[in-house]
Amino acid sequence: MDEKSSTVNLNTNKNSFEIEVKDDNNKEQTIDTLIEPTIAVNIDEPVKSSPTIAIRLVGIFYILLAAFIFTTSIFIAKELKVDVLDALIPCYILHSTILLIYTKLIKHYLLYQKSKKQEIFVLFINVFFSTTGIFTFYFAYRYLPLPDLITIRYTQVIWTAIIITILYREKPSIPMIVAILLTTIGVIFVAQPNFLFNKISNKDKTSISNDYYQRLKGLLIALYSSIALSIMIISNKHLLTKYKTKNSLIMLQYAIVTLCVLIGKVFYKYNFFIDDIQAFKNDFFNWKYLCASLICLLHILAIVLTQKAVKREHPSIFTIVQSSNILFSILLQNIFSSMKSNLLSIVGSMLVLTSIFEDALNFPFKQEKLPNKKK
Repeated sequence: MDEKSSTVNLNTNKNSFEIEVKDDNNKEQTIDTLIEPTIAVNIDEPVKSSPTIAIRLVGIFYILLAAFIFTTSIFIAKELKVDVLDALIPCYILHSTILLIYTKLIKHYLLYQKSKKQEIFVLFINVFFSTTGIFTFYFAYRYLPLPDLITIRYTQVIWTAIIITILYREKPSIPMIVAILLTTIGVIFVAQPNFLFNKISNKDKTSISNDYYQRLKGLLIALYSSIALSIMIISNKHLLTKYKTKNSLIMLQYAIVTLCVLIGKVFYKYNFFIDDIQAFKNDFFNWKYLCASLICLLHILAIVLTQKAVKREHPSIFTIVQSSNILFSILLQNIFSSMKSNLLSIVGSMLVLTSIFEDALNFPFKQEKLPNKKK
């Protein structure tokens, strides 16, 4: 490979094989979701000093559009009085089918292959926490307004930084401590526990939730979802970097297991709690469910846009722009819903958003140095 043709590695004295390996490792540092990294280097074009403004904005546009699709679709499903977990079943059926066709018929990957016990264990951890993390996120939407739910969900950024710092036995940096403090204060403002906000709760809590304990249950479920998705990201990166596991296979396992859980939940609900086939027909065979499920199919488009954005943007930029979900949810909740957020909830969301900015601008640079430390 010509030295001038490489735009992805500053060390041009290495041979082409070494450059390719380092490119993959560097690219994998940008993974924030279950996405298979790919790198394309055009050796026929001259080296460009920097991307144009239009190219730069395309990646940011992908992130914003994906965030808007994700937030809007689940908001509409909730406003239609449809259980989001039920509305997602067609989406996961289609998603699993697409992944199965891609991995088996296009890429010809082996769906069953011998693996080390350690890899199998990490795969189990990845699938378990990704499935339970996503399931509990949507389940918590039963008890929380969308802005509060997404605010708790995005504390995942802080949990990821904390867990990786513990794993690598490093002292927490000052920016991380500041981010943790901001996140803690923000979550307290969103939760608004009675022993701290008794007077405010008596006046304004009815605009947020009629039952404080139901709200507390939702907050705890959402907090678990945040921590579970953090573990999913770390285990996903471990599979990609250490075991070179194909990311499309990881996604396929996650999609199939999640689909089974969603179907199992429906079977359990209508056989043990309701025990009425007519109730099942009333909930699934109506225009509201049809609209909600069709809108939730757009999640697949959001996944594709997210994949493209991850390949284009630095992890810090990706994390910051993706947190626009919080802003979208606040706007949707307070413009189109009868349930409004009070001032403390909005302030808490802004504090968590600030902590994401703080963490995203400092943590990714530190993370890139971690593999060199272990060598």
